[in-house]
Amino acid sequence: MHIVYFFTYGYSLKSWHLAGILKREIAVFEKMITDHNLKFTFVTYGDIEDLEYVTNENIQVIPIFSLIKRSEYKLMNFLKSFFLSKKLKHKLTNVDIVKQNQLLGSWASILFKISIKKPLYVRTGYDMFKFSIDEKKFFLKRIAYYTLTLFTMFFANIYSVTSSCDKTFLEKYIPFVRNKIVIRPNWVESKNYKLFDSRISNKLISVGRLESQKNYPLLIRSLKKTELSLDLVGEGSLRNELKSFAKKEDVKINFLGIVENTELINLYSKYKYFISTSSYEGNPKAILEAMAAGCVVIAKSIPNNIEIISHLENGILFKDETELIDILNNLTNIENQKDISTNAINHTNKNNSLKLLSNNLFDDFKLLNNI
Repeated sequence: MHIVYFFTYGYSLKSWHLAGILKREIAVFEKMITDHNLKFTFVTYGDIEDLEYVTNENIQVIPIFSLIKRSEYKLMNFLKSFFLSKKLKHKLTNVDIVKQNQLLGSWASILFKISIKKPLYVRTGYDMFKFSIDEKKFFLKRIAYYTLTLFTMFFANIYSVTSSCDKTFLEKYIPFVRNKIVIRPNWVESKNYKLFDSRISNKLISVGRLESQKNYPLLIRSLKKTELSLDLVGEGSLRNELKSFAKKEDVKINFLGIVENTELINLYSKYKYFISTSSYEGNPKAILEAMAAGCVVIAKSIPNNIEIISHLENGILFKDETELIDILNNLTNIENQKDISTNAINHTNKNNSLKLLSNNLFDDFKLLNNI
């Protein structure tokens, strides 16, 4: 079975590499190739450099800027993406399924689907329309995301989301596509990690983009009332602002920048506690990775987190700043921390393994291949 996989608009294998997630992202495809003998073609928004990042003989890479000239103007590159299908149709043969990664860029995969008359599978890790509401984007931007979602779901044969929350949200706003939506949670890697008692206990770890969504000022204010410090992994536009605020509040934060995912997985296991103060999430990879590594995860009580975490069973949930401060000041008094750690590992092993995702995706592909 041959699947043509369209990258998110603007993304390439090089951008995956620079973000430190290349090995992780490729692992899904390598697993499906090994287990189910599939063949993939990546259509990326890169140039010939992208050809250097994949060596698997069952993965062909077609960087679009090796087919068309990249313009120095973003608008021109955007317009050119609408004309990819004609060039790709002559370059690709024996295609069984078209797969789109994330909503952004779906117009290219839809046009290719129409041109070759094959089924389309759209995968979303988070819902752009929902996020635009959570982020209080301008009304016209929300309308644009809604229109793109509606348009994409109309043409998709399968539309995958990573959480029940996202499925319920889409069914509310676009009810006619209920039978197209499947839930395919993010996968995480599980290893044998160091004993819980030997981990760092006077320092928290948090992972995420340094943007307003992650609500780091709340975390900094809460840490001010404790003896704890923070190791923060990630980059973003608020780095300098957060540094200044932490200094003002006399909170010790080590900004670790971007950490390659393989290294990050090992880093989690050094800490007893992982914390997330995000105001909204999809199916948060960082939380799942921390749980898989046996961390006690402390996270805000928002719908997508509640779907993953049962309070004081496989993690700790808080509702507001007052509650968080109380939790942080009384961490040592939580008696069943080892059980929480073990239950977190068991939860991700059961619900978020790479093997489970590989098998579920293959079942989806088989269904589409019979259309």
